[in-house]
Amino acid sequence: MTKKSMVQVAIGGKVLTMGGADDETHIQRIASCVNHVLQEFEDKDEYRCLPTDLKPVLIHINIAEELIKAQDQIQQLEEDLRLKENELAELRQELAETEVRLERLEGHQE
Repeated sequence: MTKKSMVQVAIGGKVLTMGGADDETHIQRIASCVNHVLQEFEDKDEYRCLPTDLKPVLIHINIAEELIKAQDQIQQLEEDLRLKENELAELRQELAETEVRLERLEGHQE
């Protein structure tokens, strides 16, 4: 059974207890990320003028957008990696064929 970490964090000026299977450092990173997003919005006049009930929705949308961008980037990097792996396999095959040809040529010279 996975041990659950319980960590006290400050988010938006409030002390909360967060729990999870991850270590304390990871949970603190999550809280720090949320605080960073909150601070970015609170620094904008447009955000401060929004009705209170819309503020969390805007933050959720922003975090979801960042998540989708990260997922898209991961997908692109995975595709790039697959292409590079295929290219490497082709180059290895080409190298093996070249080594065989070289061995044949060296065998004919002897």
